[in-house]
Amino acid sequence: AKEICSMTKSFSTTFMIAALVYLILGLALVIWPGTACLVICYAVGILLMLYGLARILAQWNSLGFLSLGNGYLLGLVSLLLGLLLLIRTEAVLAVFGTVLGLVIMADSLIKLQISYQLRGSHIGSARRNAICALVTFILGLLMLFNPFKAVNAMTIFIGASLLIDGVINFIIALDVRRYLHDTVTIME
Repeated sequence: AKEICSMTKSFSTTFMIAALVYLILGLALVIWPGTACLVICYAVGILLMLYGLARILAQWNSLGFLSLGNGYLLGLVSLLLGLLLLIRTEAVLAVFGTVLGLVIMADSLIKLQISYQLRGSHIGSARRNAICALVTFILGLLMLFNPFKAVNAMTIFIGASLLIDGVINFIIALDVRRYLHDTVTIME
């Protein structure tokens, strides 16, 4: 029982950290939509290029130039993706909302599962959490279809969705902690 409580507490802490990251990223996207997207693209592009270069050099040093192992291929793909992010930033930004929409939809399905698991407890928030998960799913679905033409409008919408998702993550993490506390109290 202690292992389950420890794992649940760890999960709850991870959920709270994710909520904080979503809130910060959401605020940045709402306040500085154009700049935030460019900074993210450039940072990820540079990191991918550095990772790719490191993989290529590591493969080259360990197996030689003529060996085309997985490390070399992964390094080359990472390097090229990083270069693409730096050169074709606007094209990447057009895909950004769709990918983020998929991530938020997946996250909302996890929230829906948690709500389902909490429904048998004495915490009356399972229905509220399920409704919040469905709202988050709809927001992710809207991002998937990219209803906004202007990148700034889409970025503000993504930021607002992340803010809402961050708040919902935080609420669910608190509910899980409350459930854990109640369960431990009953077991003692």
